[in-house]
Amino acid sequence: MTSREILTIQFGHYSNFIGTHWWNLQETNFSYDPDHASEINHNILYREGENLKKQVTYTPRLLLVDLKGTFGYLKEEGTLYDVPQHEGIQQSLWNDNKVEIVKEEIVDKTPFIRSLDEPSETSESATTSISFELENDVNSWVDYLLPRFHPRTLNMIREYEHNSTIYPFDVFTYGRNLWNTEQFSDDFSEKIRVYIEECDLMQGFQIILDSTDGFAGLGVSCMQHLRDEYGKSILSFPCIDSKETESSSSSMIKILNTALCWQYTGEYASLYSPLCSAQTAWSNVCDPRVFQHLTYNSQLKYHSSALLATALDTLTIRYRRKEYPNVVLSDLCADLNKLGRKAAATSLTLPFPMTEKTDLIDVLDNFEGPLWTSLTLNCDISMDRNMQSIVLRGIPEERLKRPMAHAMKQISKPAYRCSSVHEMMTLYLAATCHASATYLSSISSPLNIKCPYPKIFNNNVTETGDVIGWPIGTDVKSVPVMAGLHSGSSLGAMYDSLYNQLNRIKSIKKYHMFTDSGLEEDEFKDSLDHLLDCKENYEDHYM
Repeated sequence: MTSREILTIQFGHYSNFIGTHWWNLQETNFSYDPDHASEINHNILYREGENLKKQVTYTPRLLLVDLKGTFGYLKEEGTLYDVPQHEGIQQSLWNDNKVEIVKEEIVDKTPFIRSLDEPSETSESATTSISFELENDVNSWVDYLLPRFHPRTLNMIREYEHNSTIYPFDVFTYGRNLWNTEQFSDDFSEKIRVYIEECDLMQGFQIILDSTDGFAGLGVSCMQHLRDEYGKSILSFPCIDSKETESSSSSMIKILNTALCWQYTGEYASLYSPLCSAQTAWSNVCDPRVFQHLTYNSQLKYHSSALLATALDTLTIRYRRKEYPNVVLSDLCADLNKLGRKAAATSLTLPFPMTEKTDLIDVLDNFEGPLWTSLTLNCDISMDRNMQSIVLRGIPEERLKRPMAHAMKQISKPAYRCSSVHEMMTLYLAATCHASATYLSSISSPLNIKCPYPKIFNNNVTETGDVIGWPIGTDVKSVPVMAGLHSGSSLGAMYDSLYNQLNRIKSIKKYHMFTDSGLEEDEFKDSLDHLLDCKENYEDHYM
């Protein structure tokens, strides 16, 4: 089977929170049962290799970038390719007594990470039987990381330190200037090239980047390089942390960074979708998106990033399925970026509201309210007049409808003639999403939920993800999920909101960190004009 490989790149601290949950979910959902093979082709995002001990490795095809102080216990070169050092082989060429040794503070591992270091036969049972306080333990994305990485994956920016108040990496142009240094761009570009040369049929790139700080400039500079050098499809997700902003001045810096990020992402990417678990990110108070059957803390990166990662893991199934190997990333981008509309909104339905002992035909017939929740800020996704790609997972065919002998009222419904989950859901979307063009993908396997995924499901959600009318108090082990990308007029409000905030800046001279690092007044005005152009481009005009 041709793998149709994709390279994923993550830029920034919050993006790595999202990425960690995403890779955790993928490894949690690996299937090792030959009788129940996975419906997903994991070779698209993973690579098989061999270390120096001739051991087979299976690692994410991934490059991630973060600042000094965020990697904790992780070694940049990873641990899979360690070469044991034998005593006596290496001897110092200097007098050890006259050398001053400065050691960095040893970073403690969280109890969850320590449990993974136990022997393999006990580590799985440990993670399931012990209750970890991850909400209190997690300070960085490394504190709940399951996969082990290839030596190329980890890339630390040593010029800036995480949470530094003296030299913060908080300006778009800082990242752009960093990419223009030979030391960074040459090394990073070489790692990209080596990954791509390993591929048989490279189909494109997935880019997750923080859009409110210097990683925005670094990420869009990398996208420009990818477009110029390789000409492959680029699906990008600029992310915004839903944590409340500390001050109005830092809020305006984030707004300007975001405007510049969206402008250049729209220029270099094939398609992009801004992600945020809050309804808006511009004010000091961020109202979180409401999910009927979830209770989460939007102020915790560990919680909010799990929602965004769940959406990414689900919506990307469209081009990762084994069943349709000819459906590729470029198809998704071509479907949604019509008429110069490069942006799309991301939606999530978690869990998909299957009620206990109820068939899909009855669930859809009785469904009230919005079908999905938006994860794109200042954008409430309408049901009508959209170009959309939707993925539904976790509803087995045996829950489609009752047999004819026991169908009763079901047999009078038009949907009873449907013979598969995919066919019935397609009919439902055609009936409820007026004047919309929908590409639906579906797989029967649910999303498996294991530690370290946060415990955010309400107590009326069963072990298998069904919703019931009373508290049950059991741990959720799997859930049906629906997620999608939508291109429609509702995105105009997103651009309008950012334009209104950015227009409050009358001159960037007040923000000297931008001008000192190379941003000119004309470039600032171009970003304003770009937001207005995008807003108008998403307006539907009907006679």
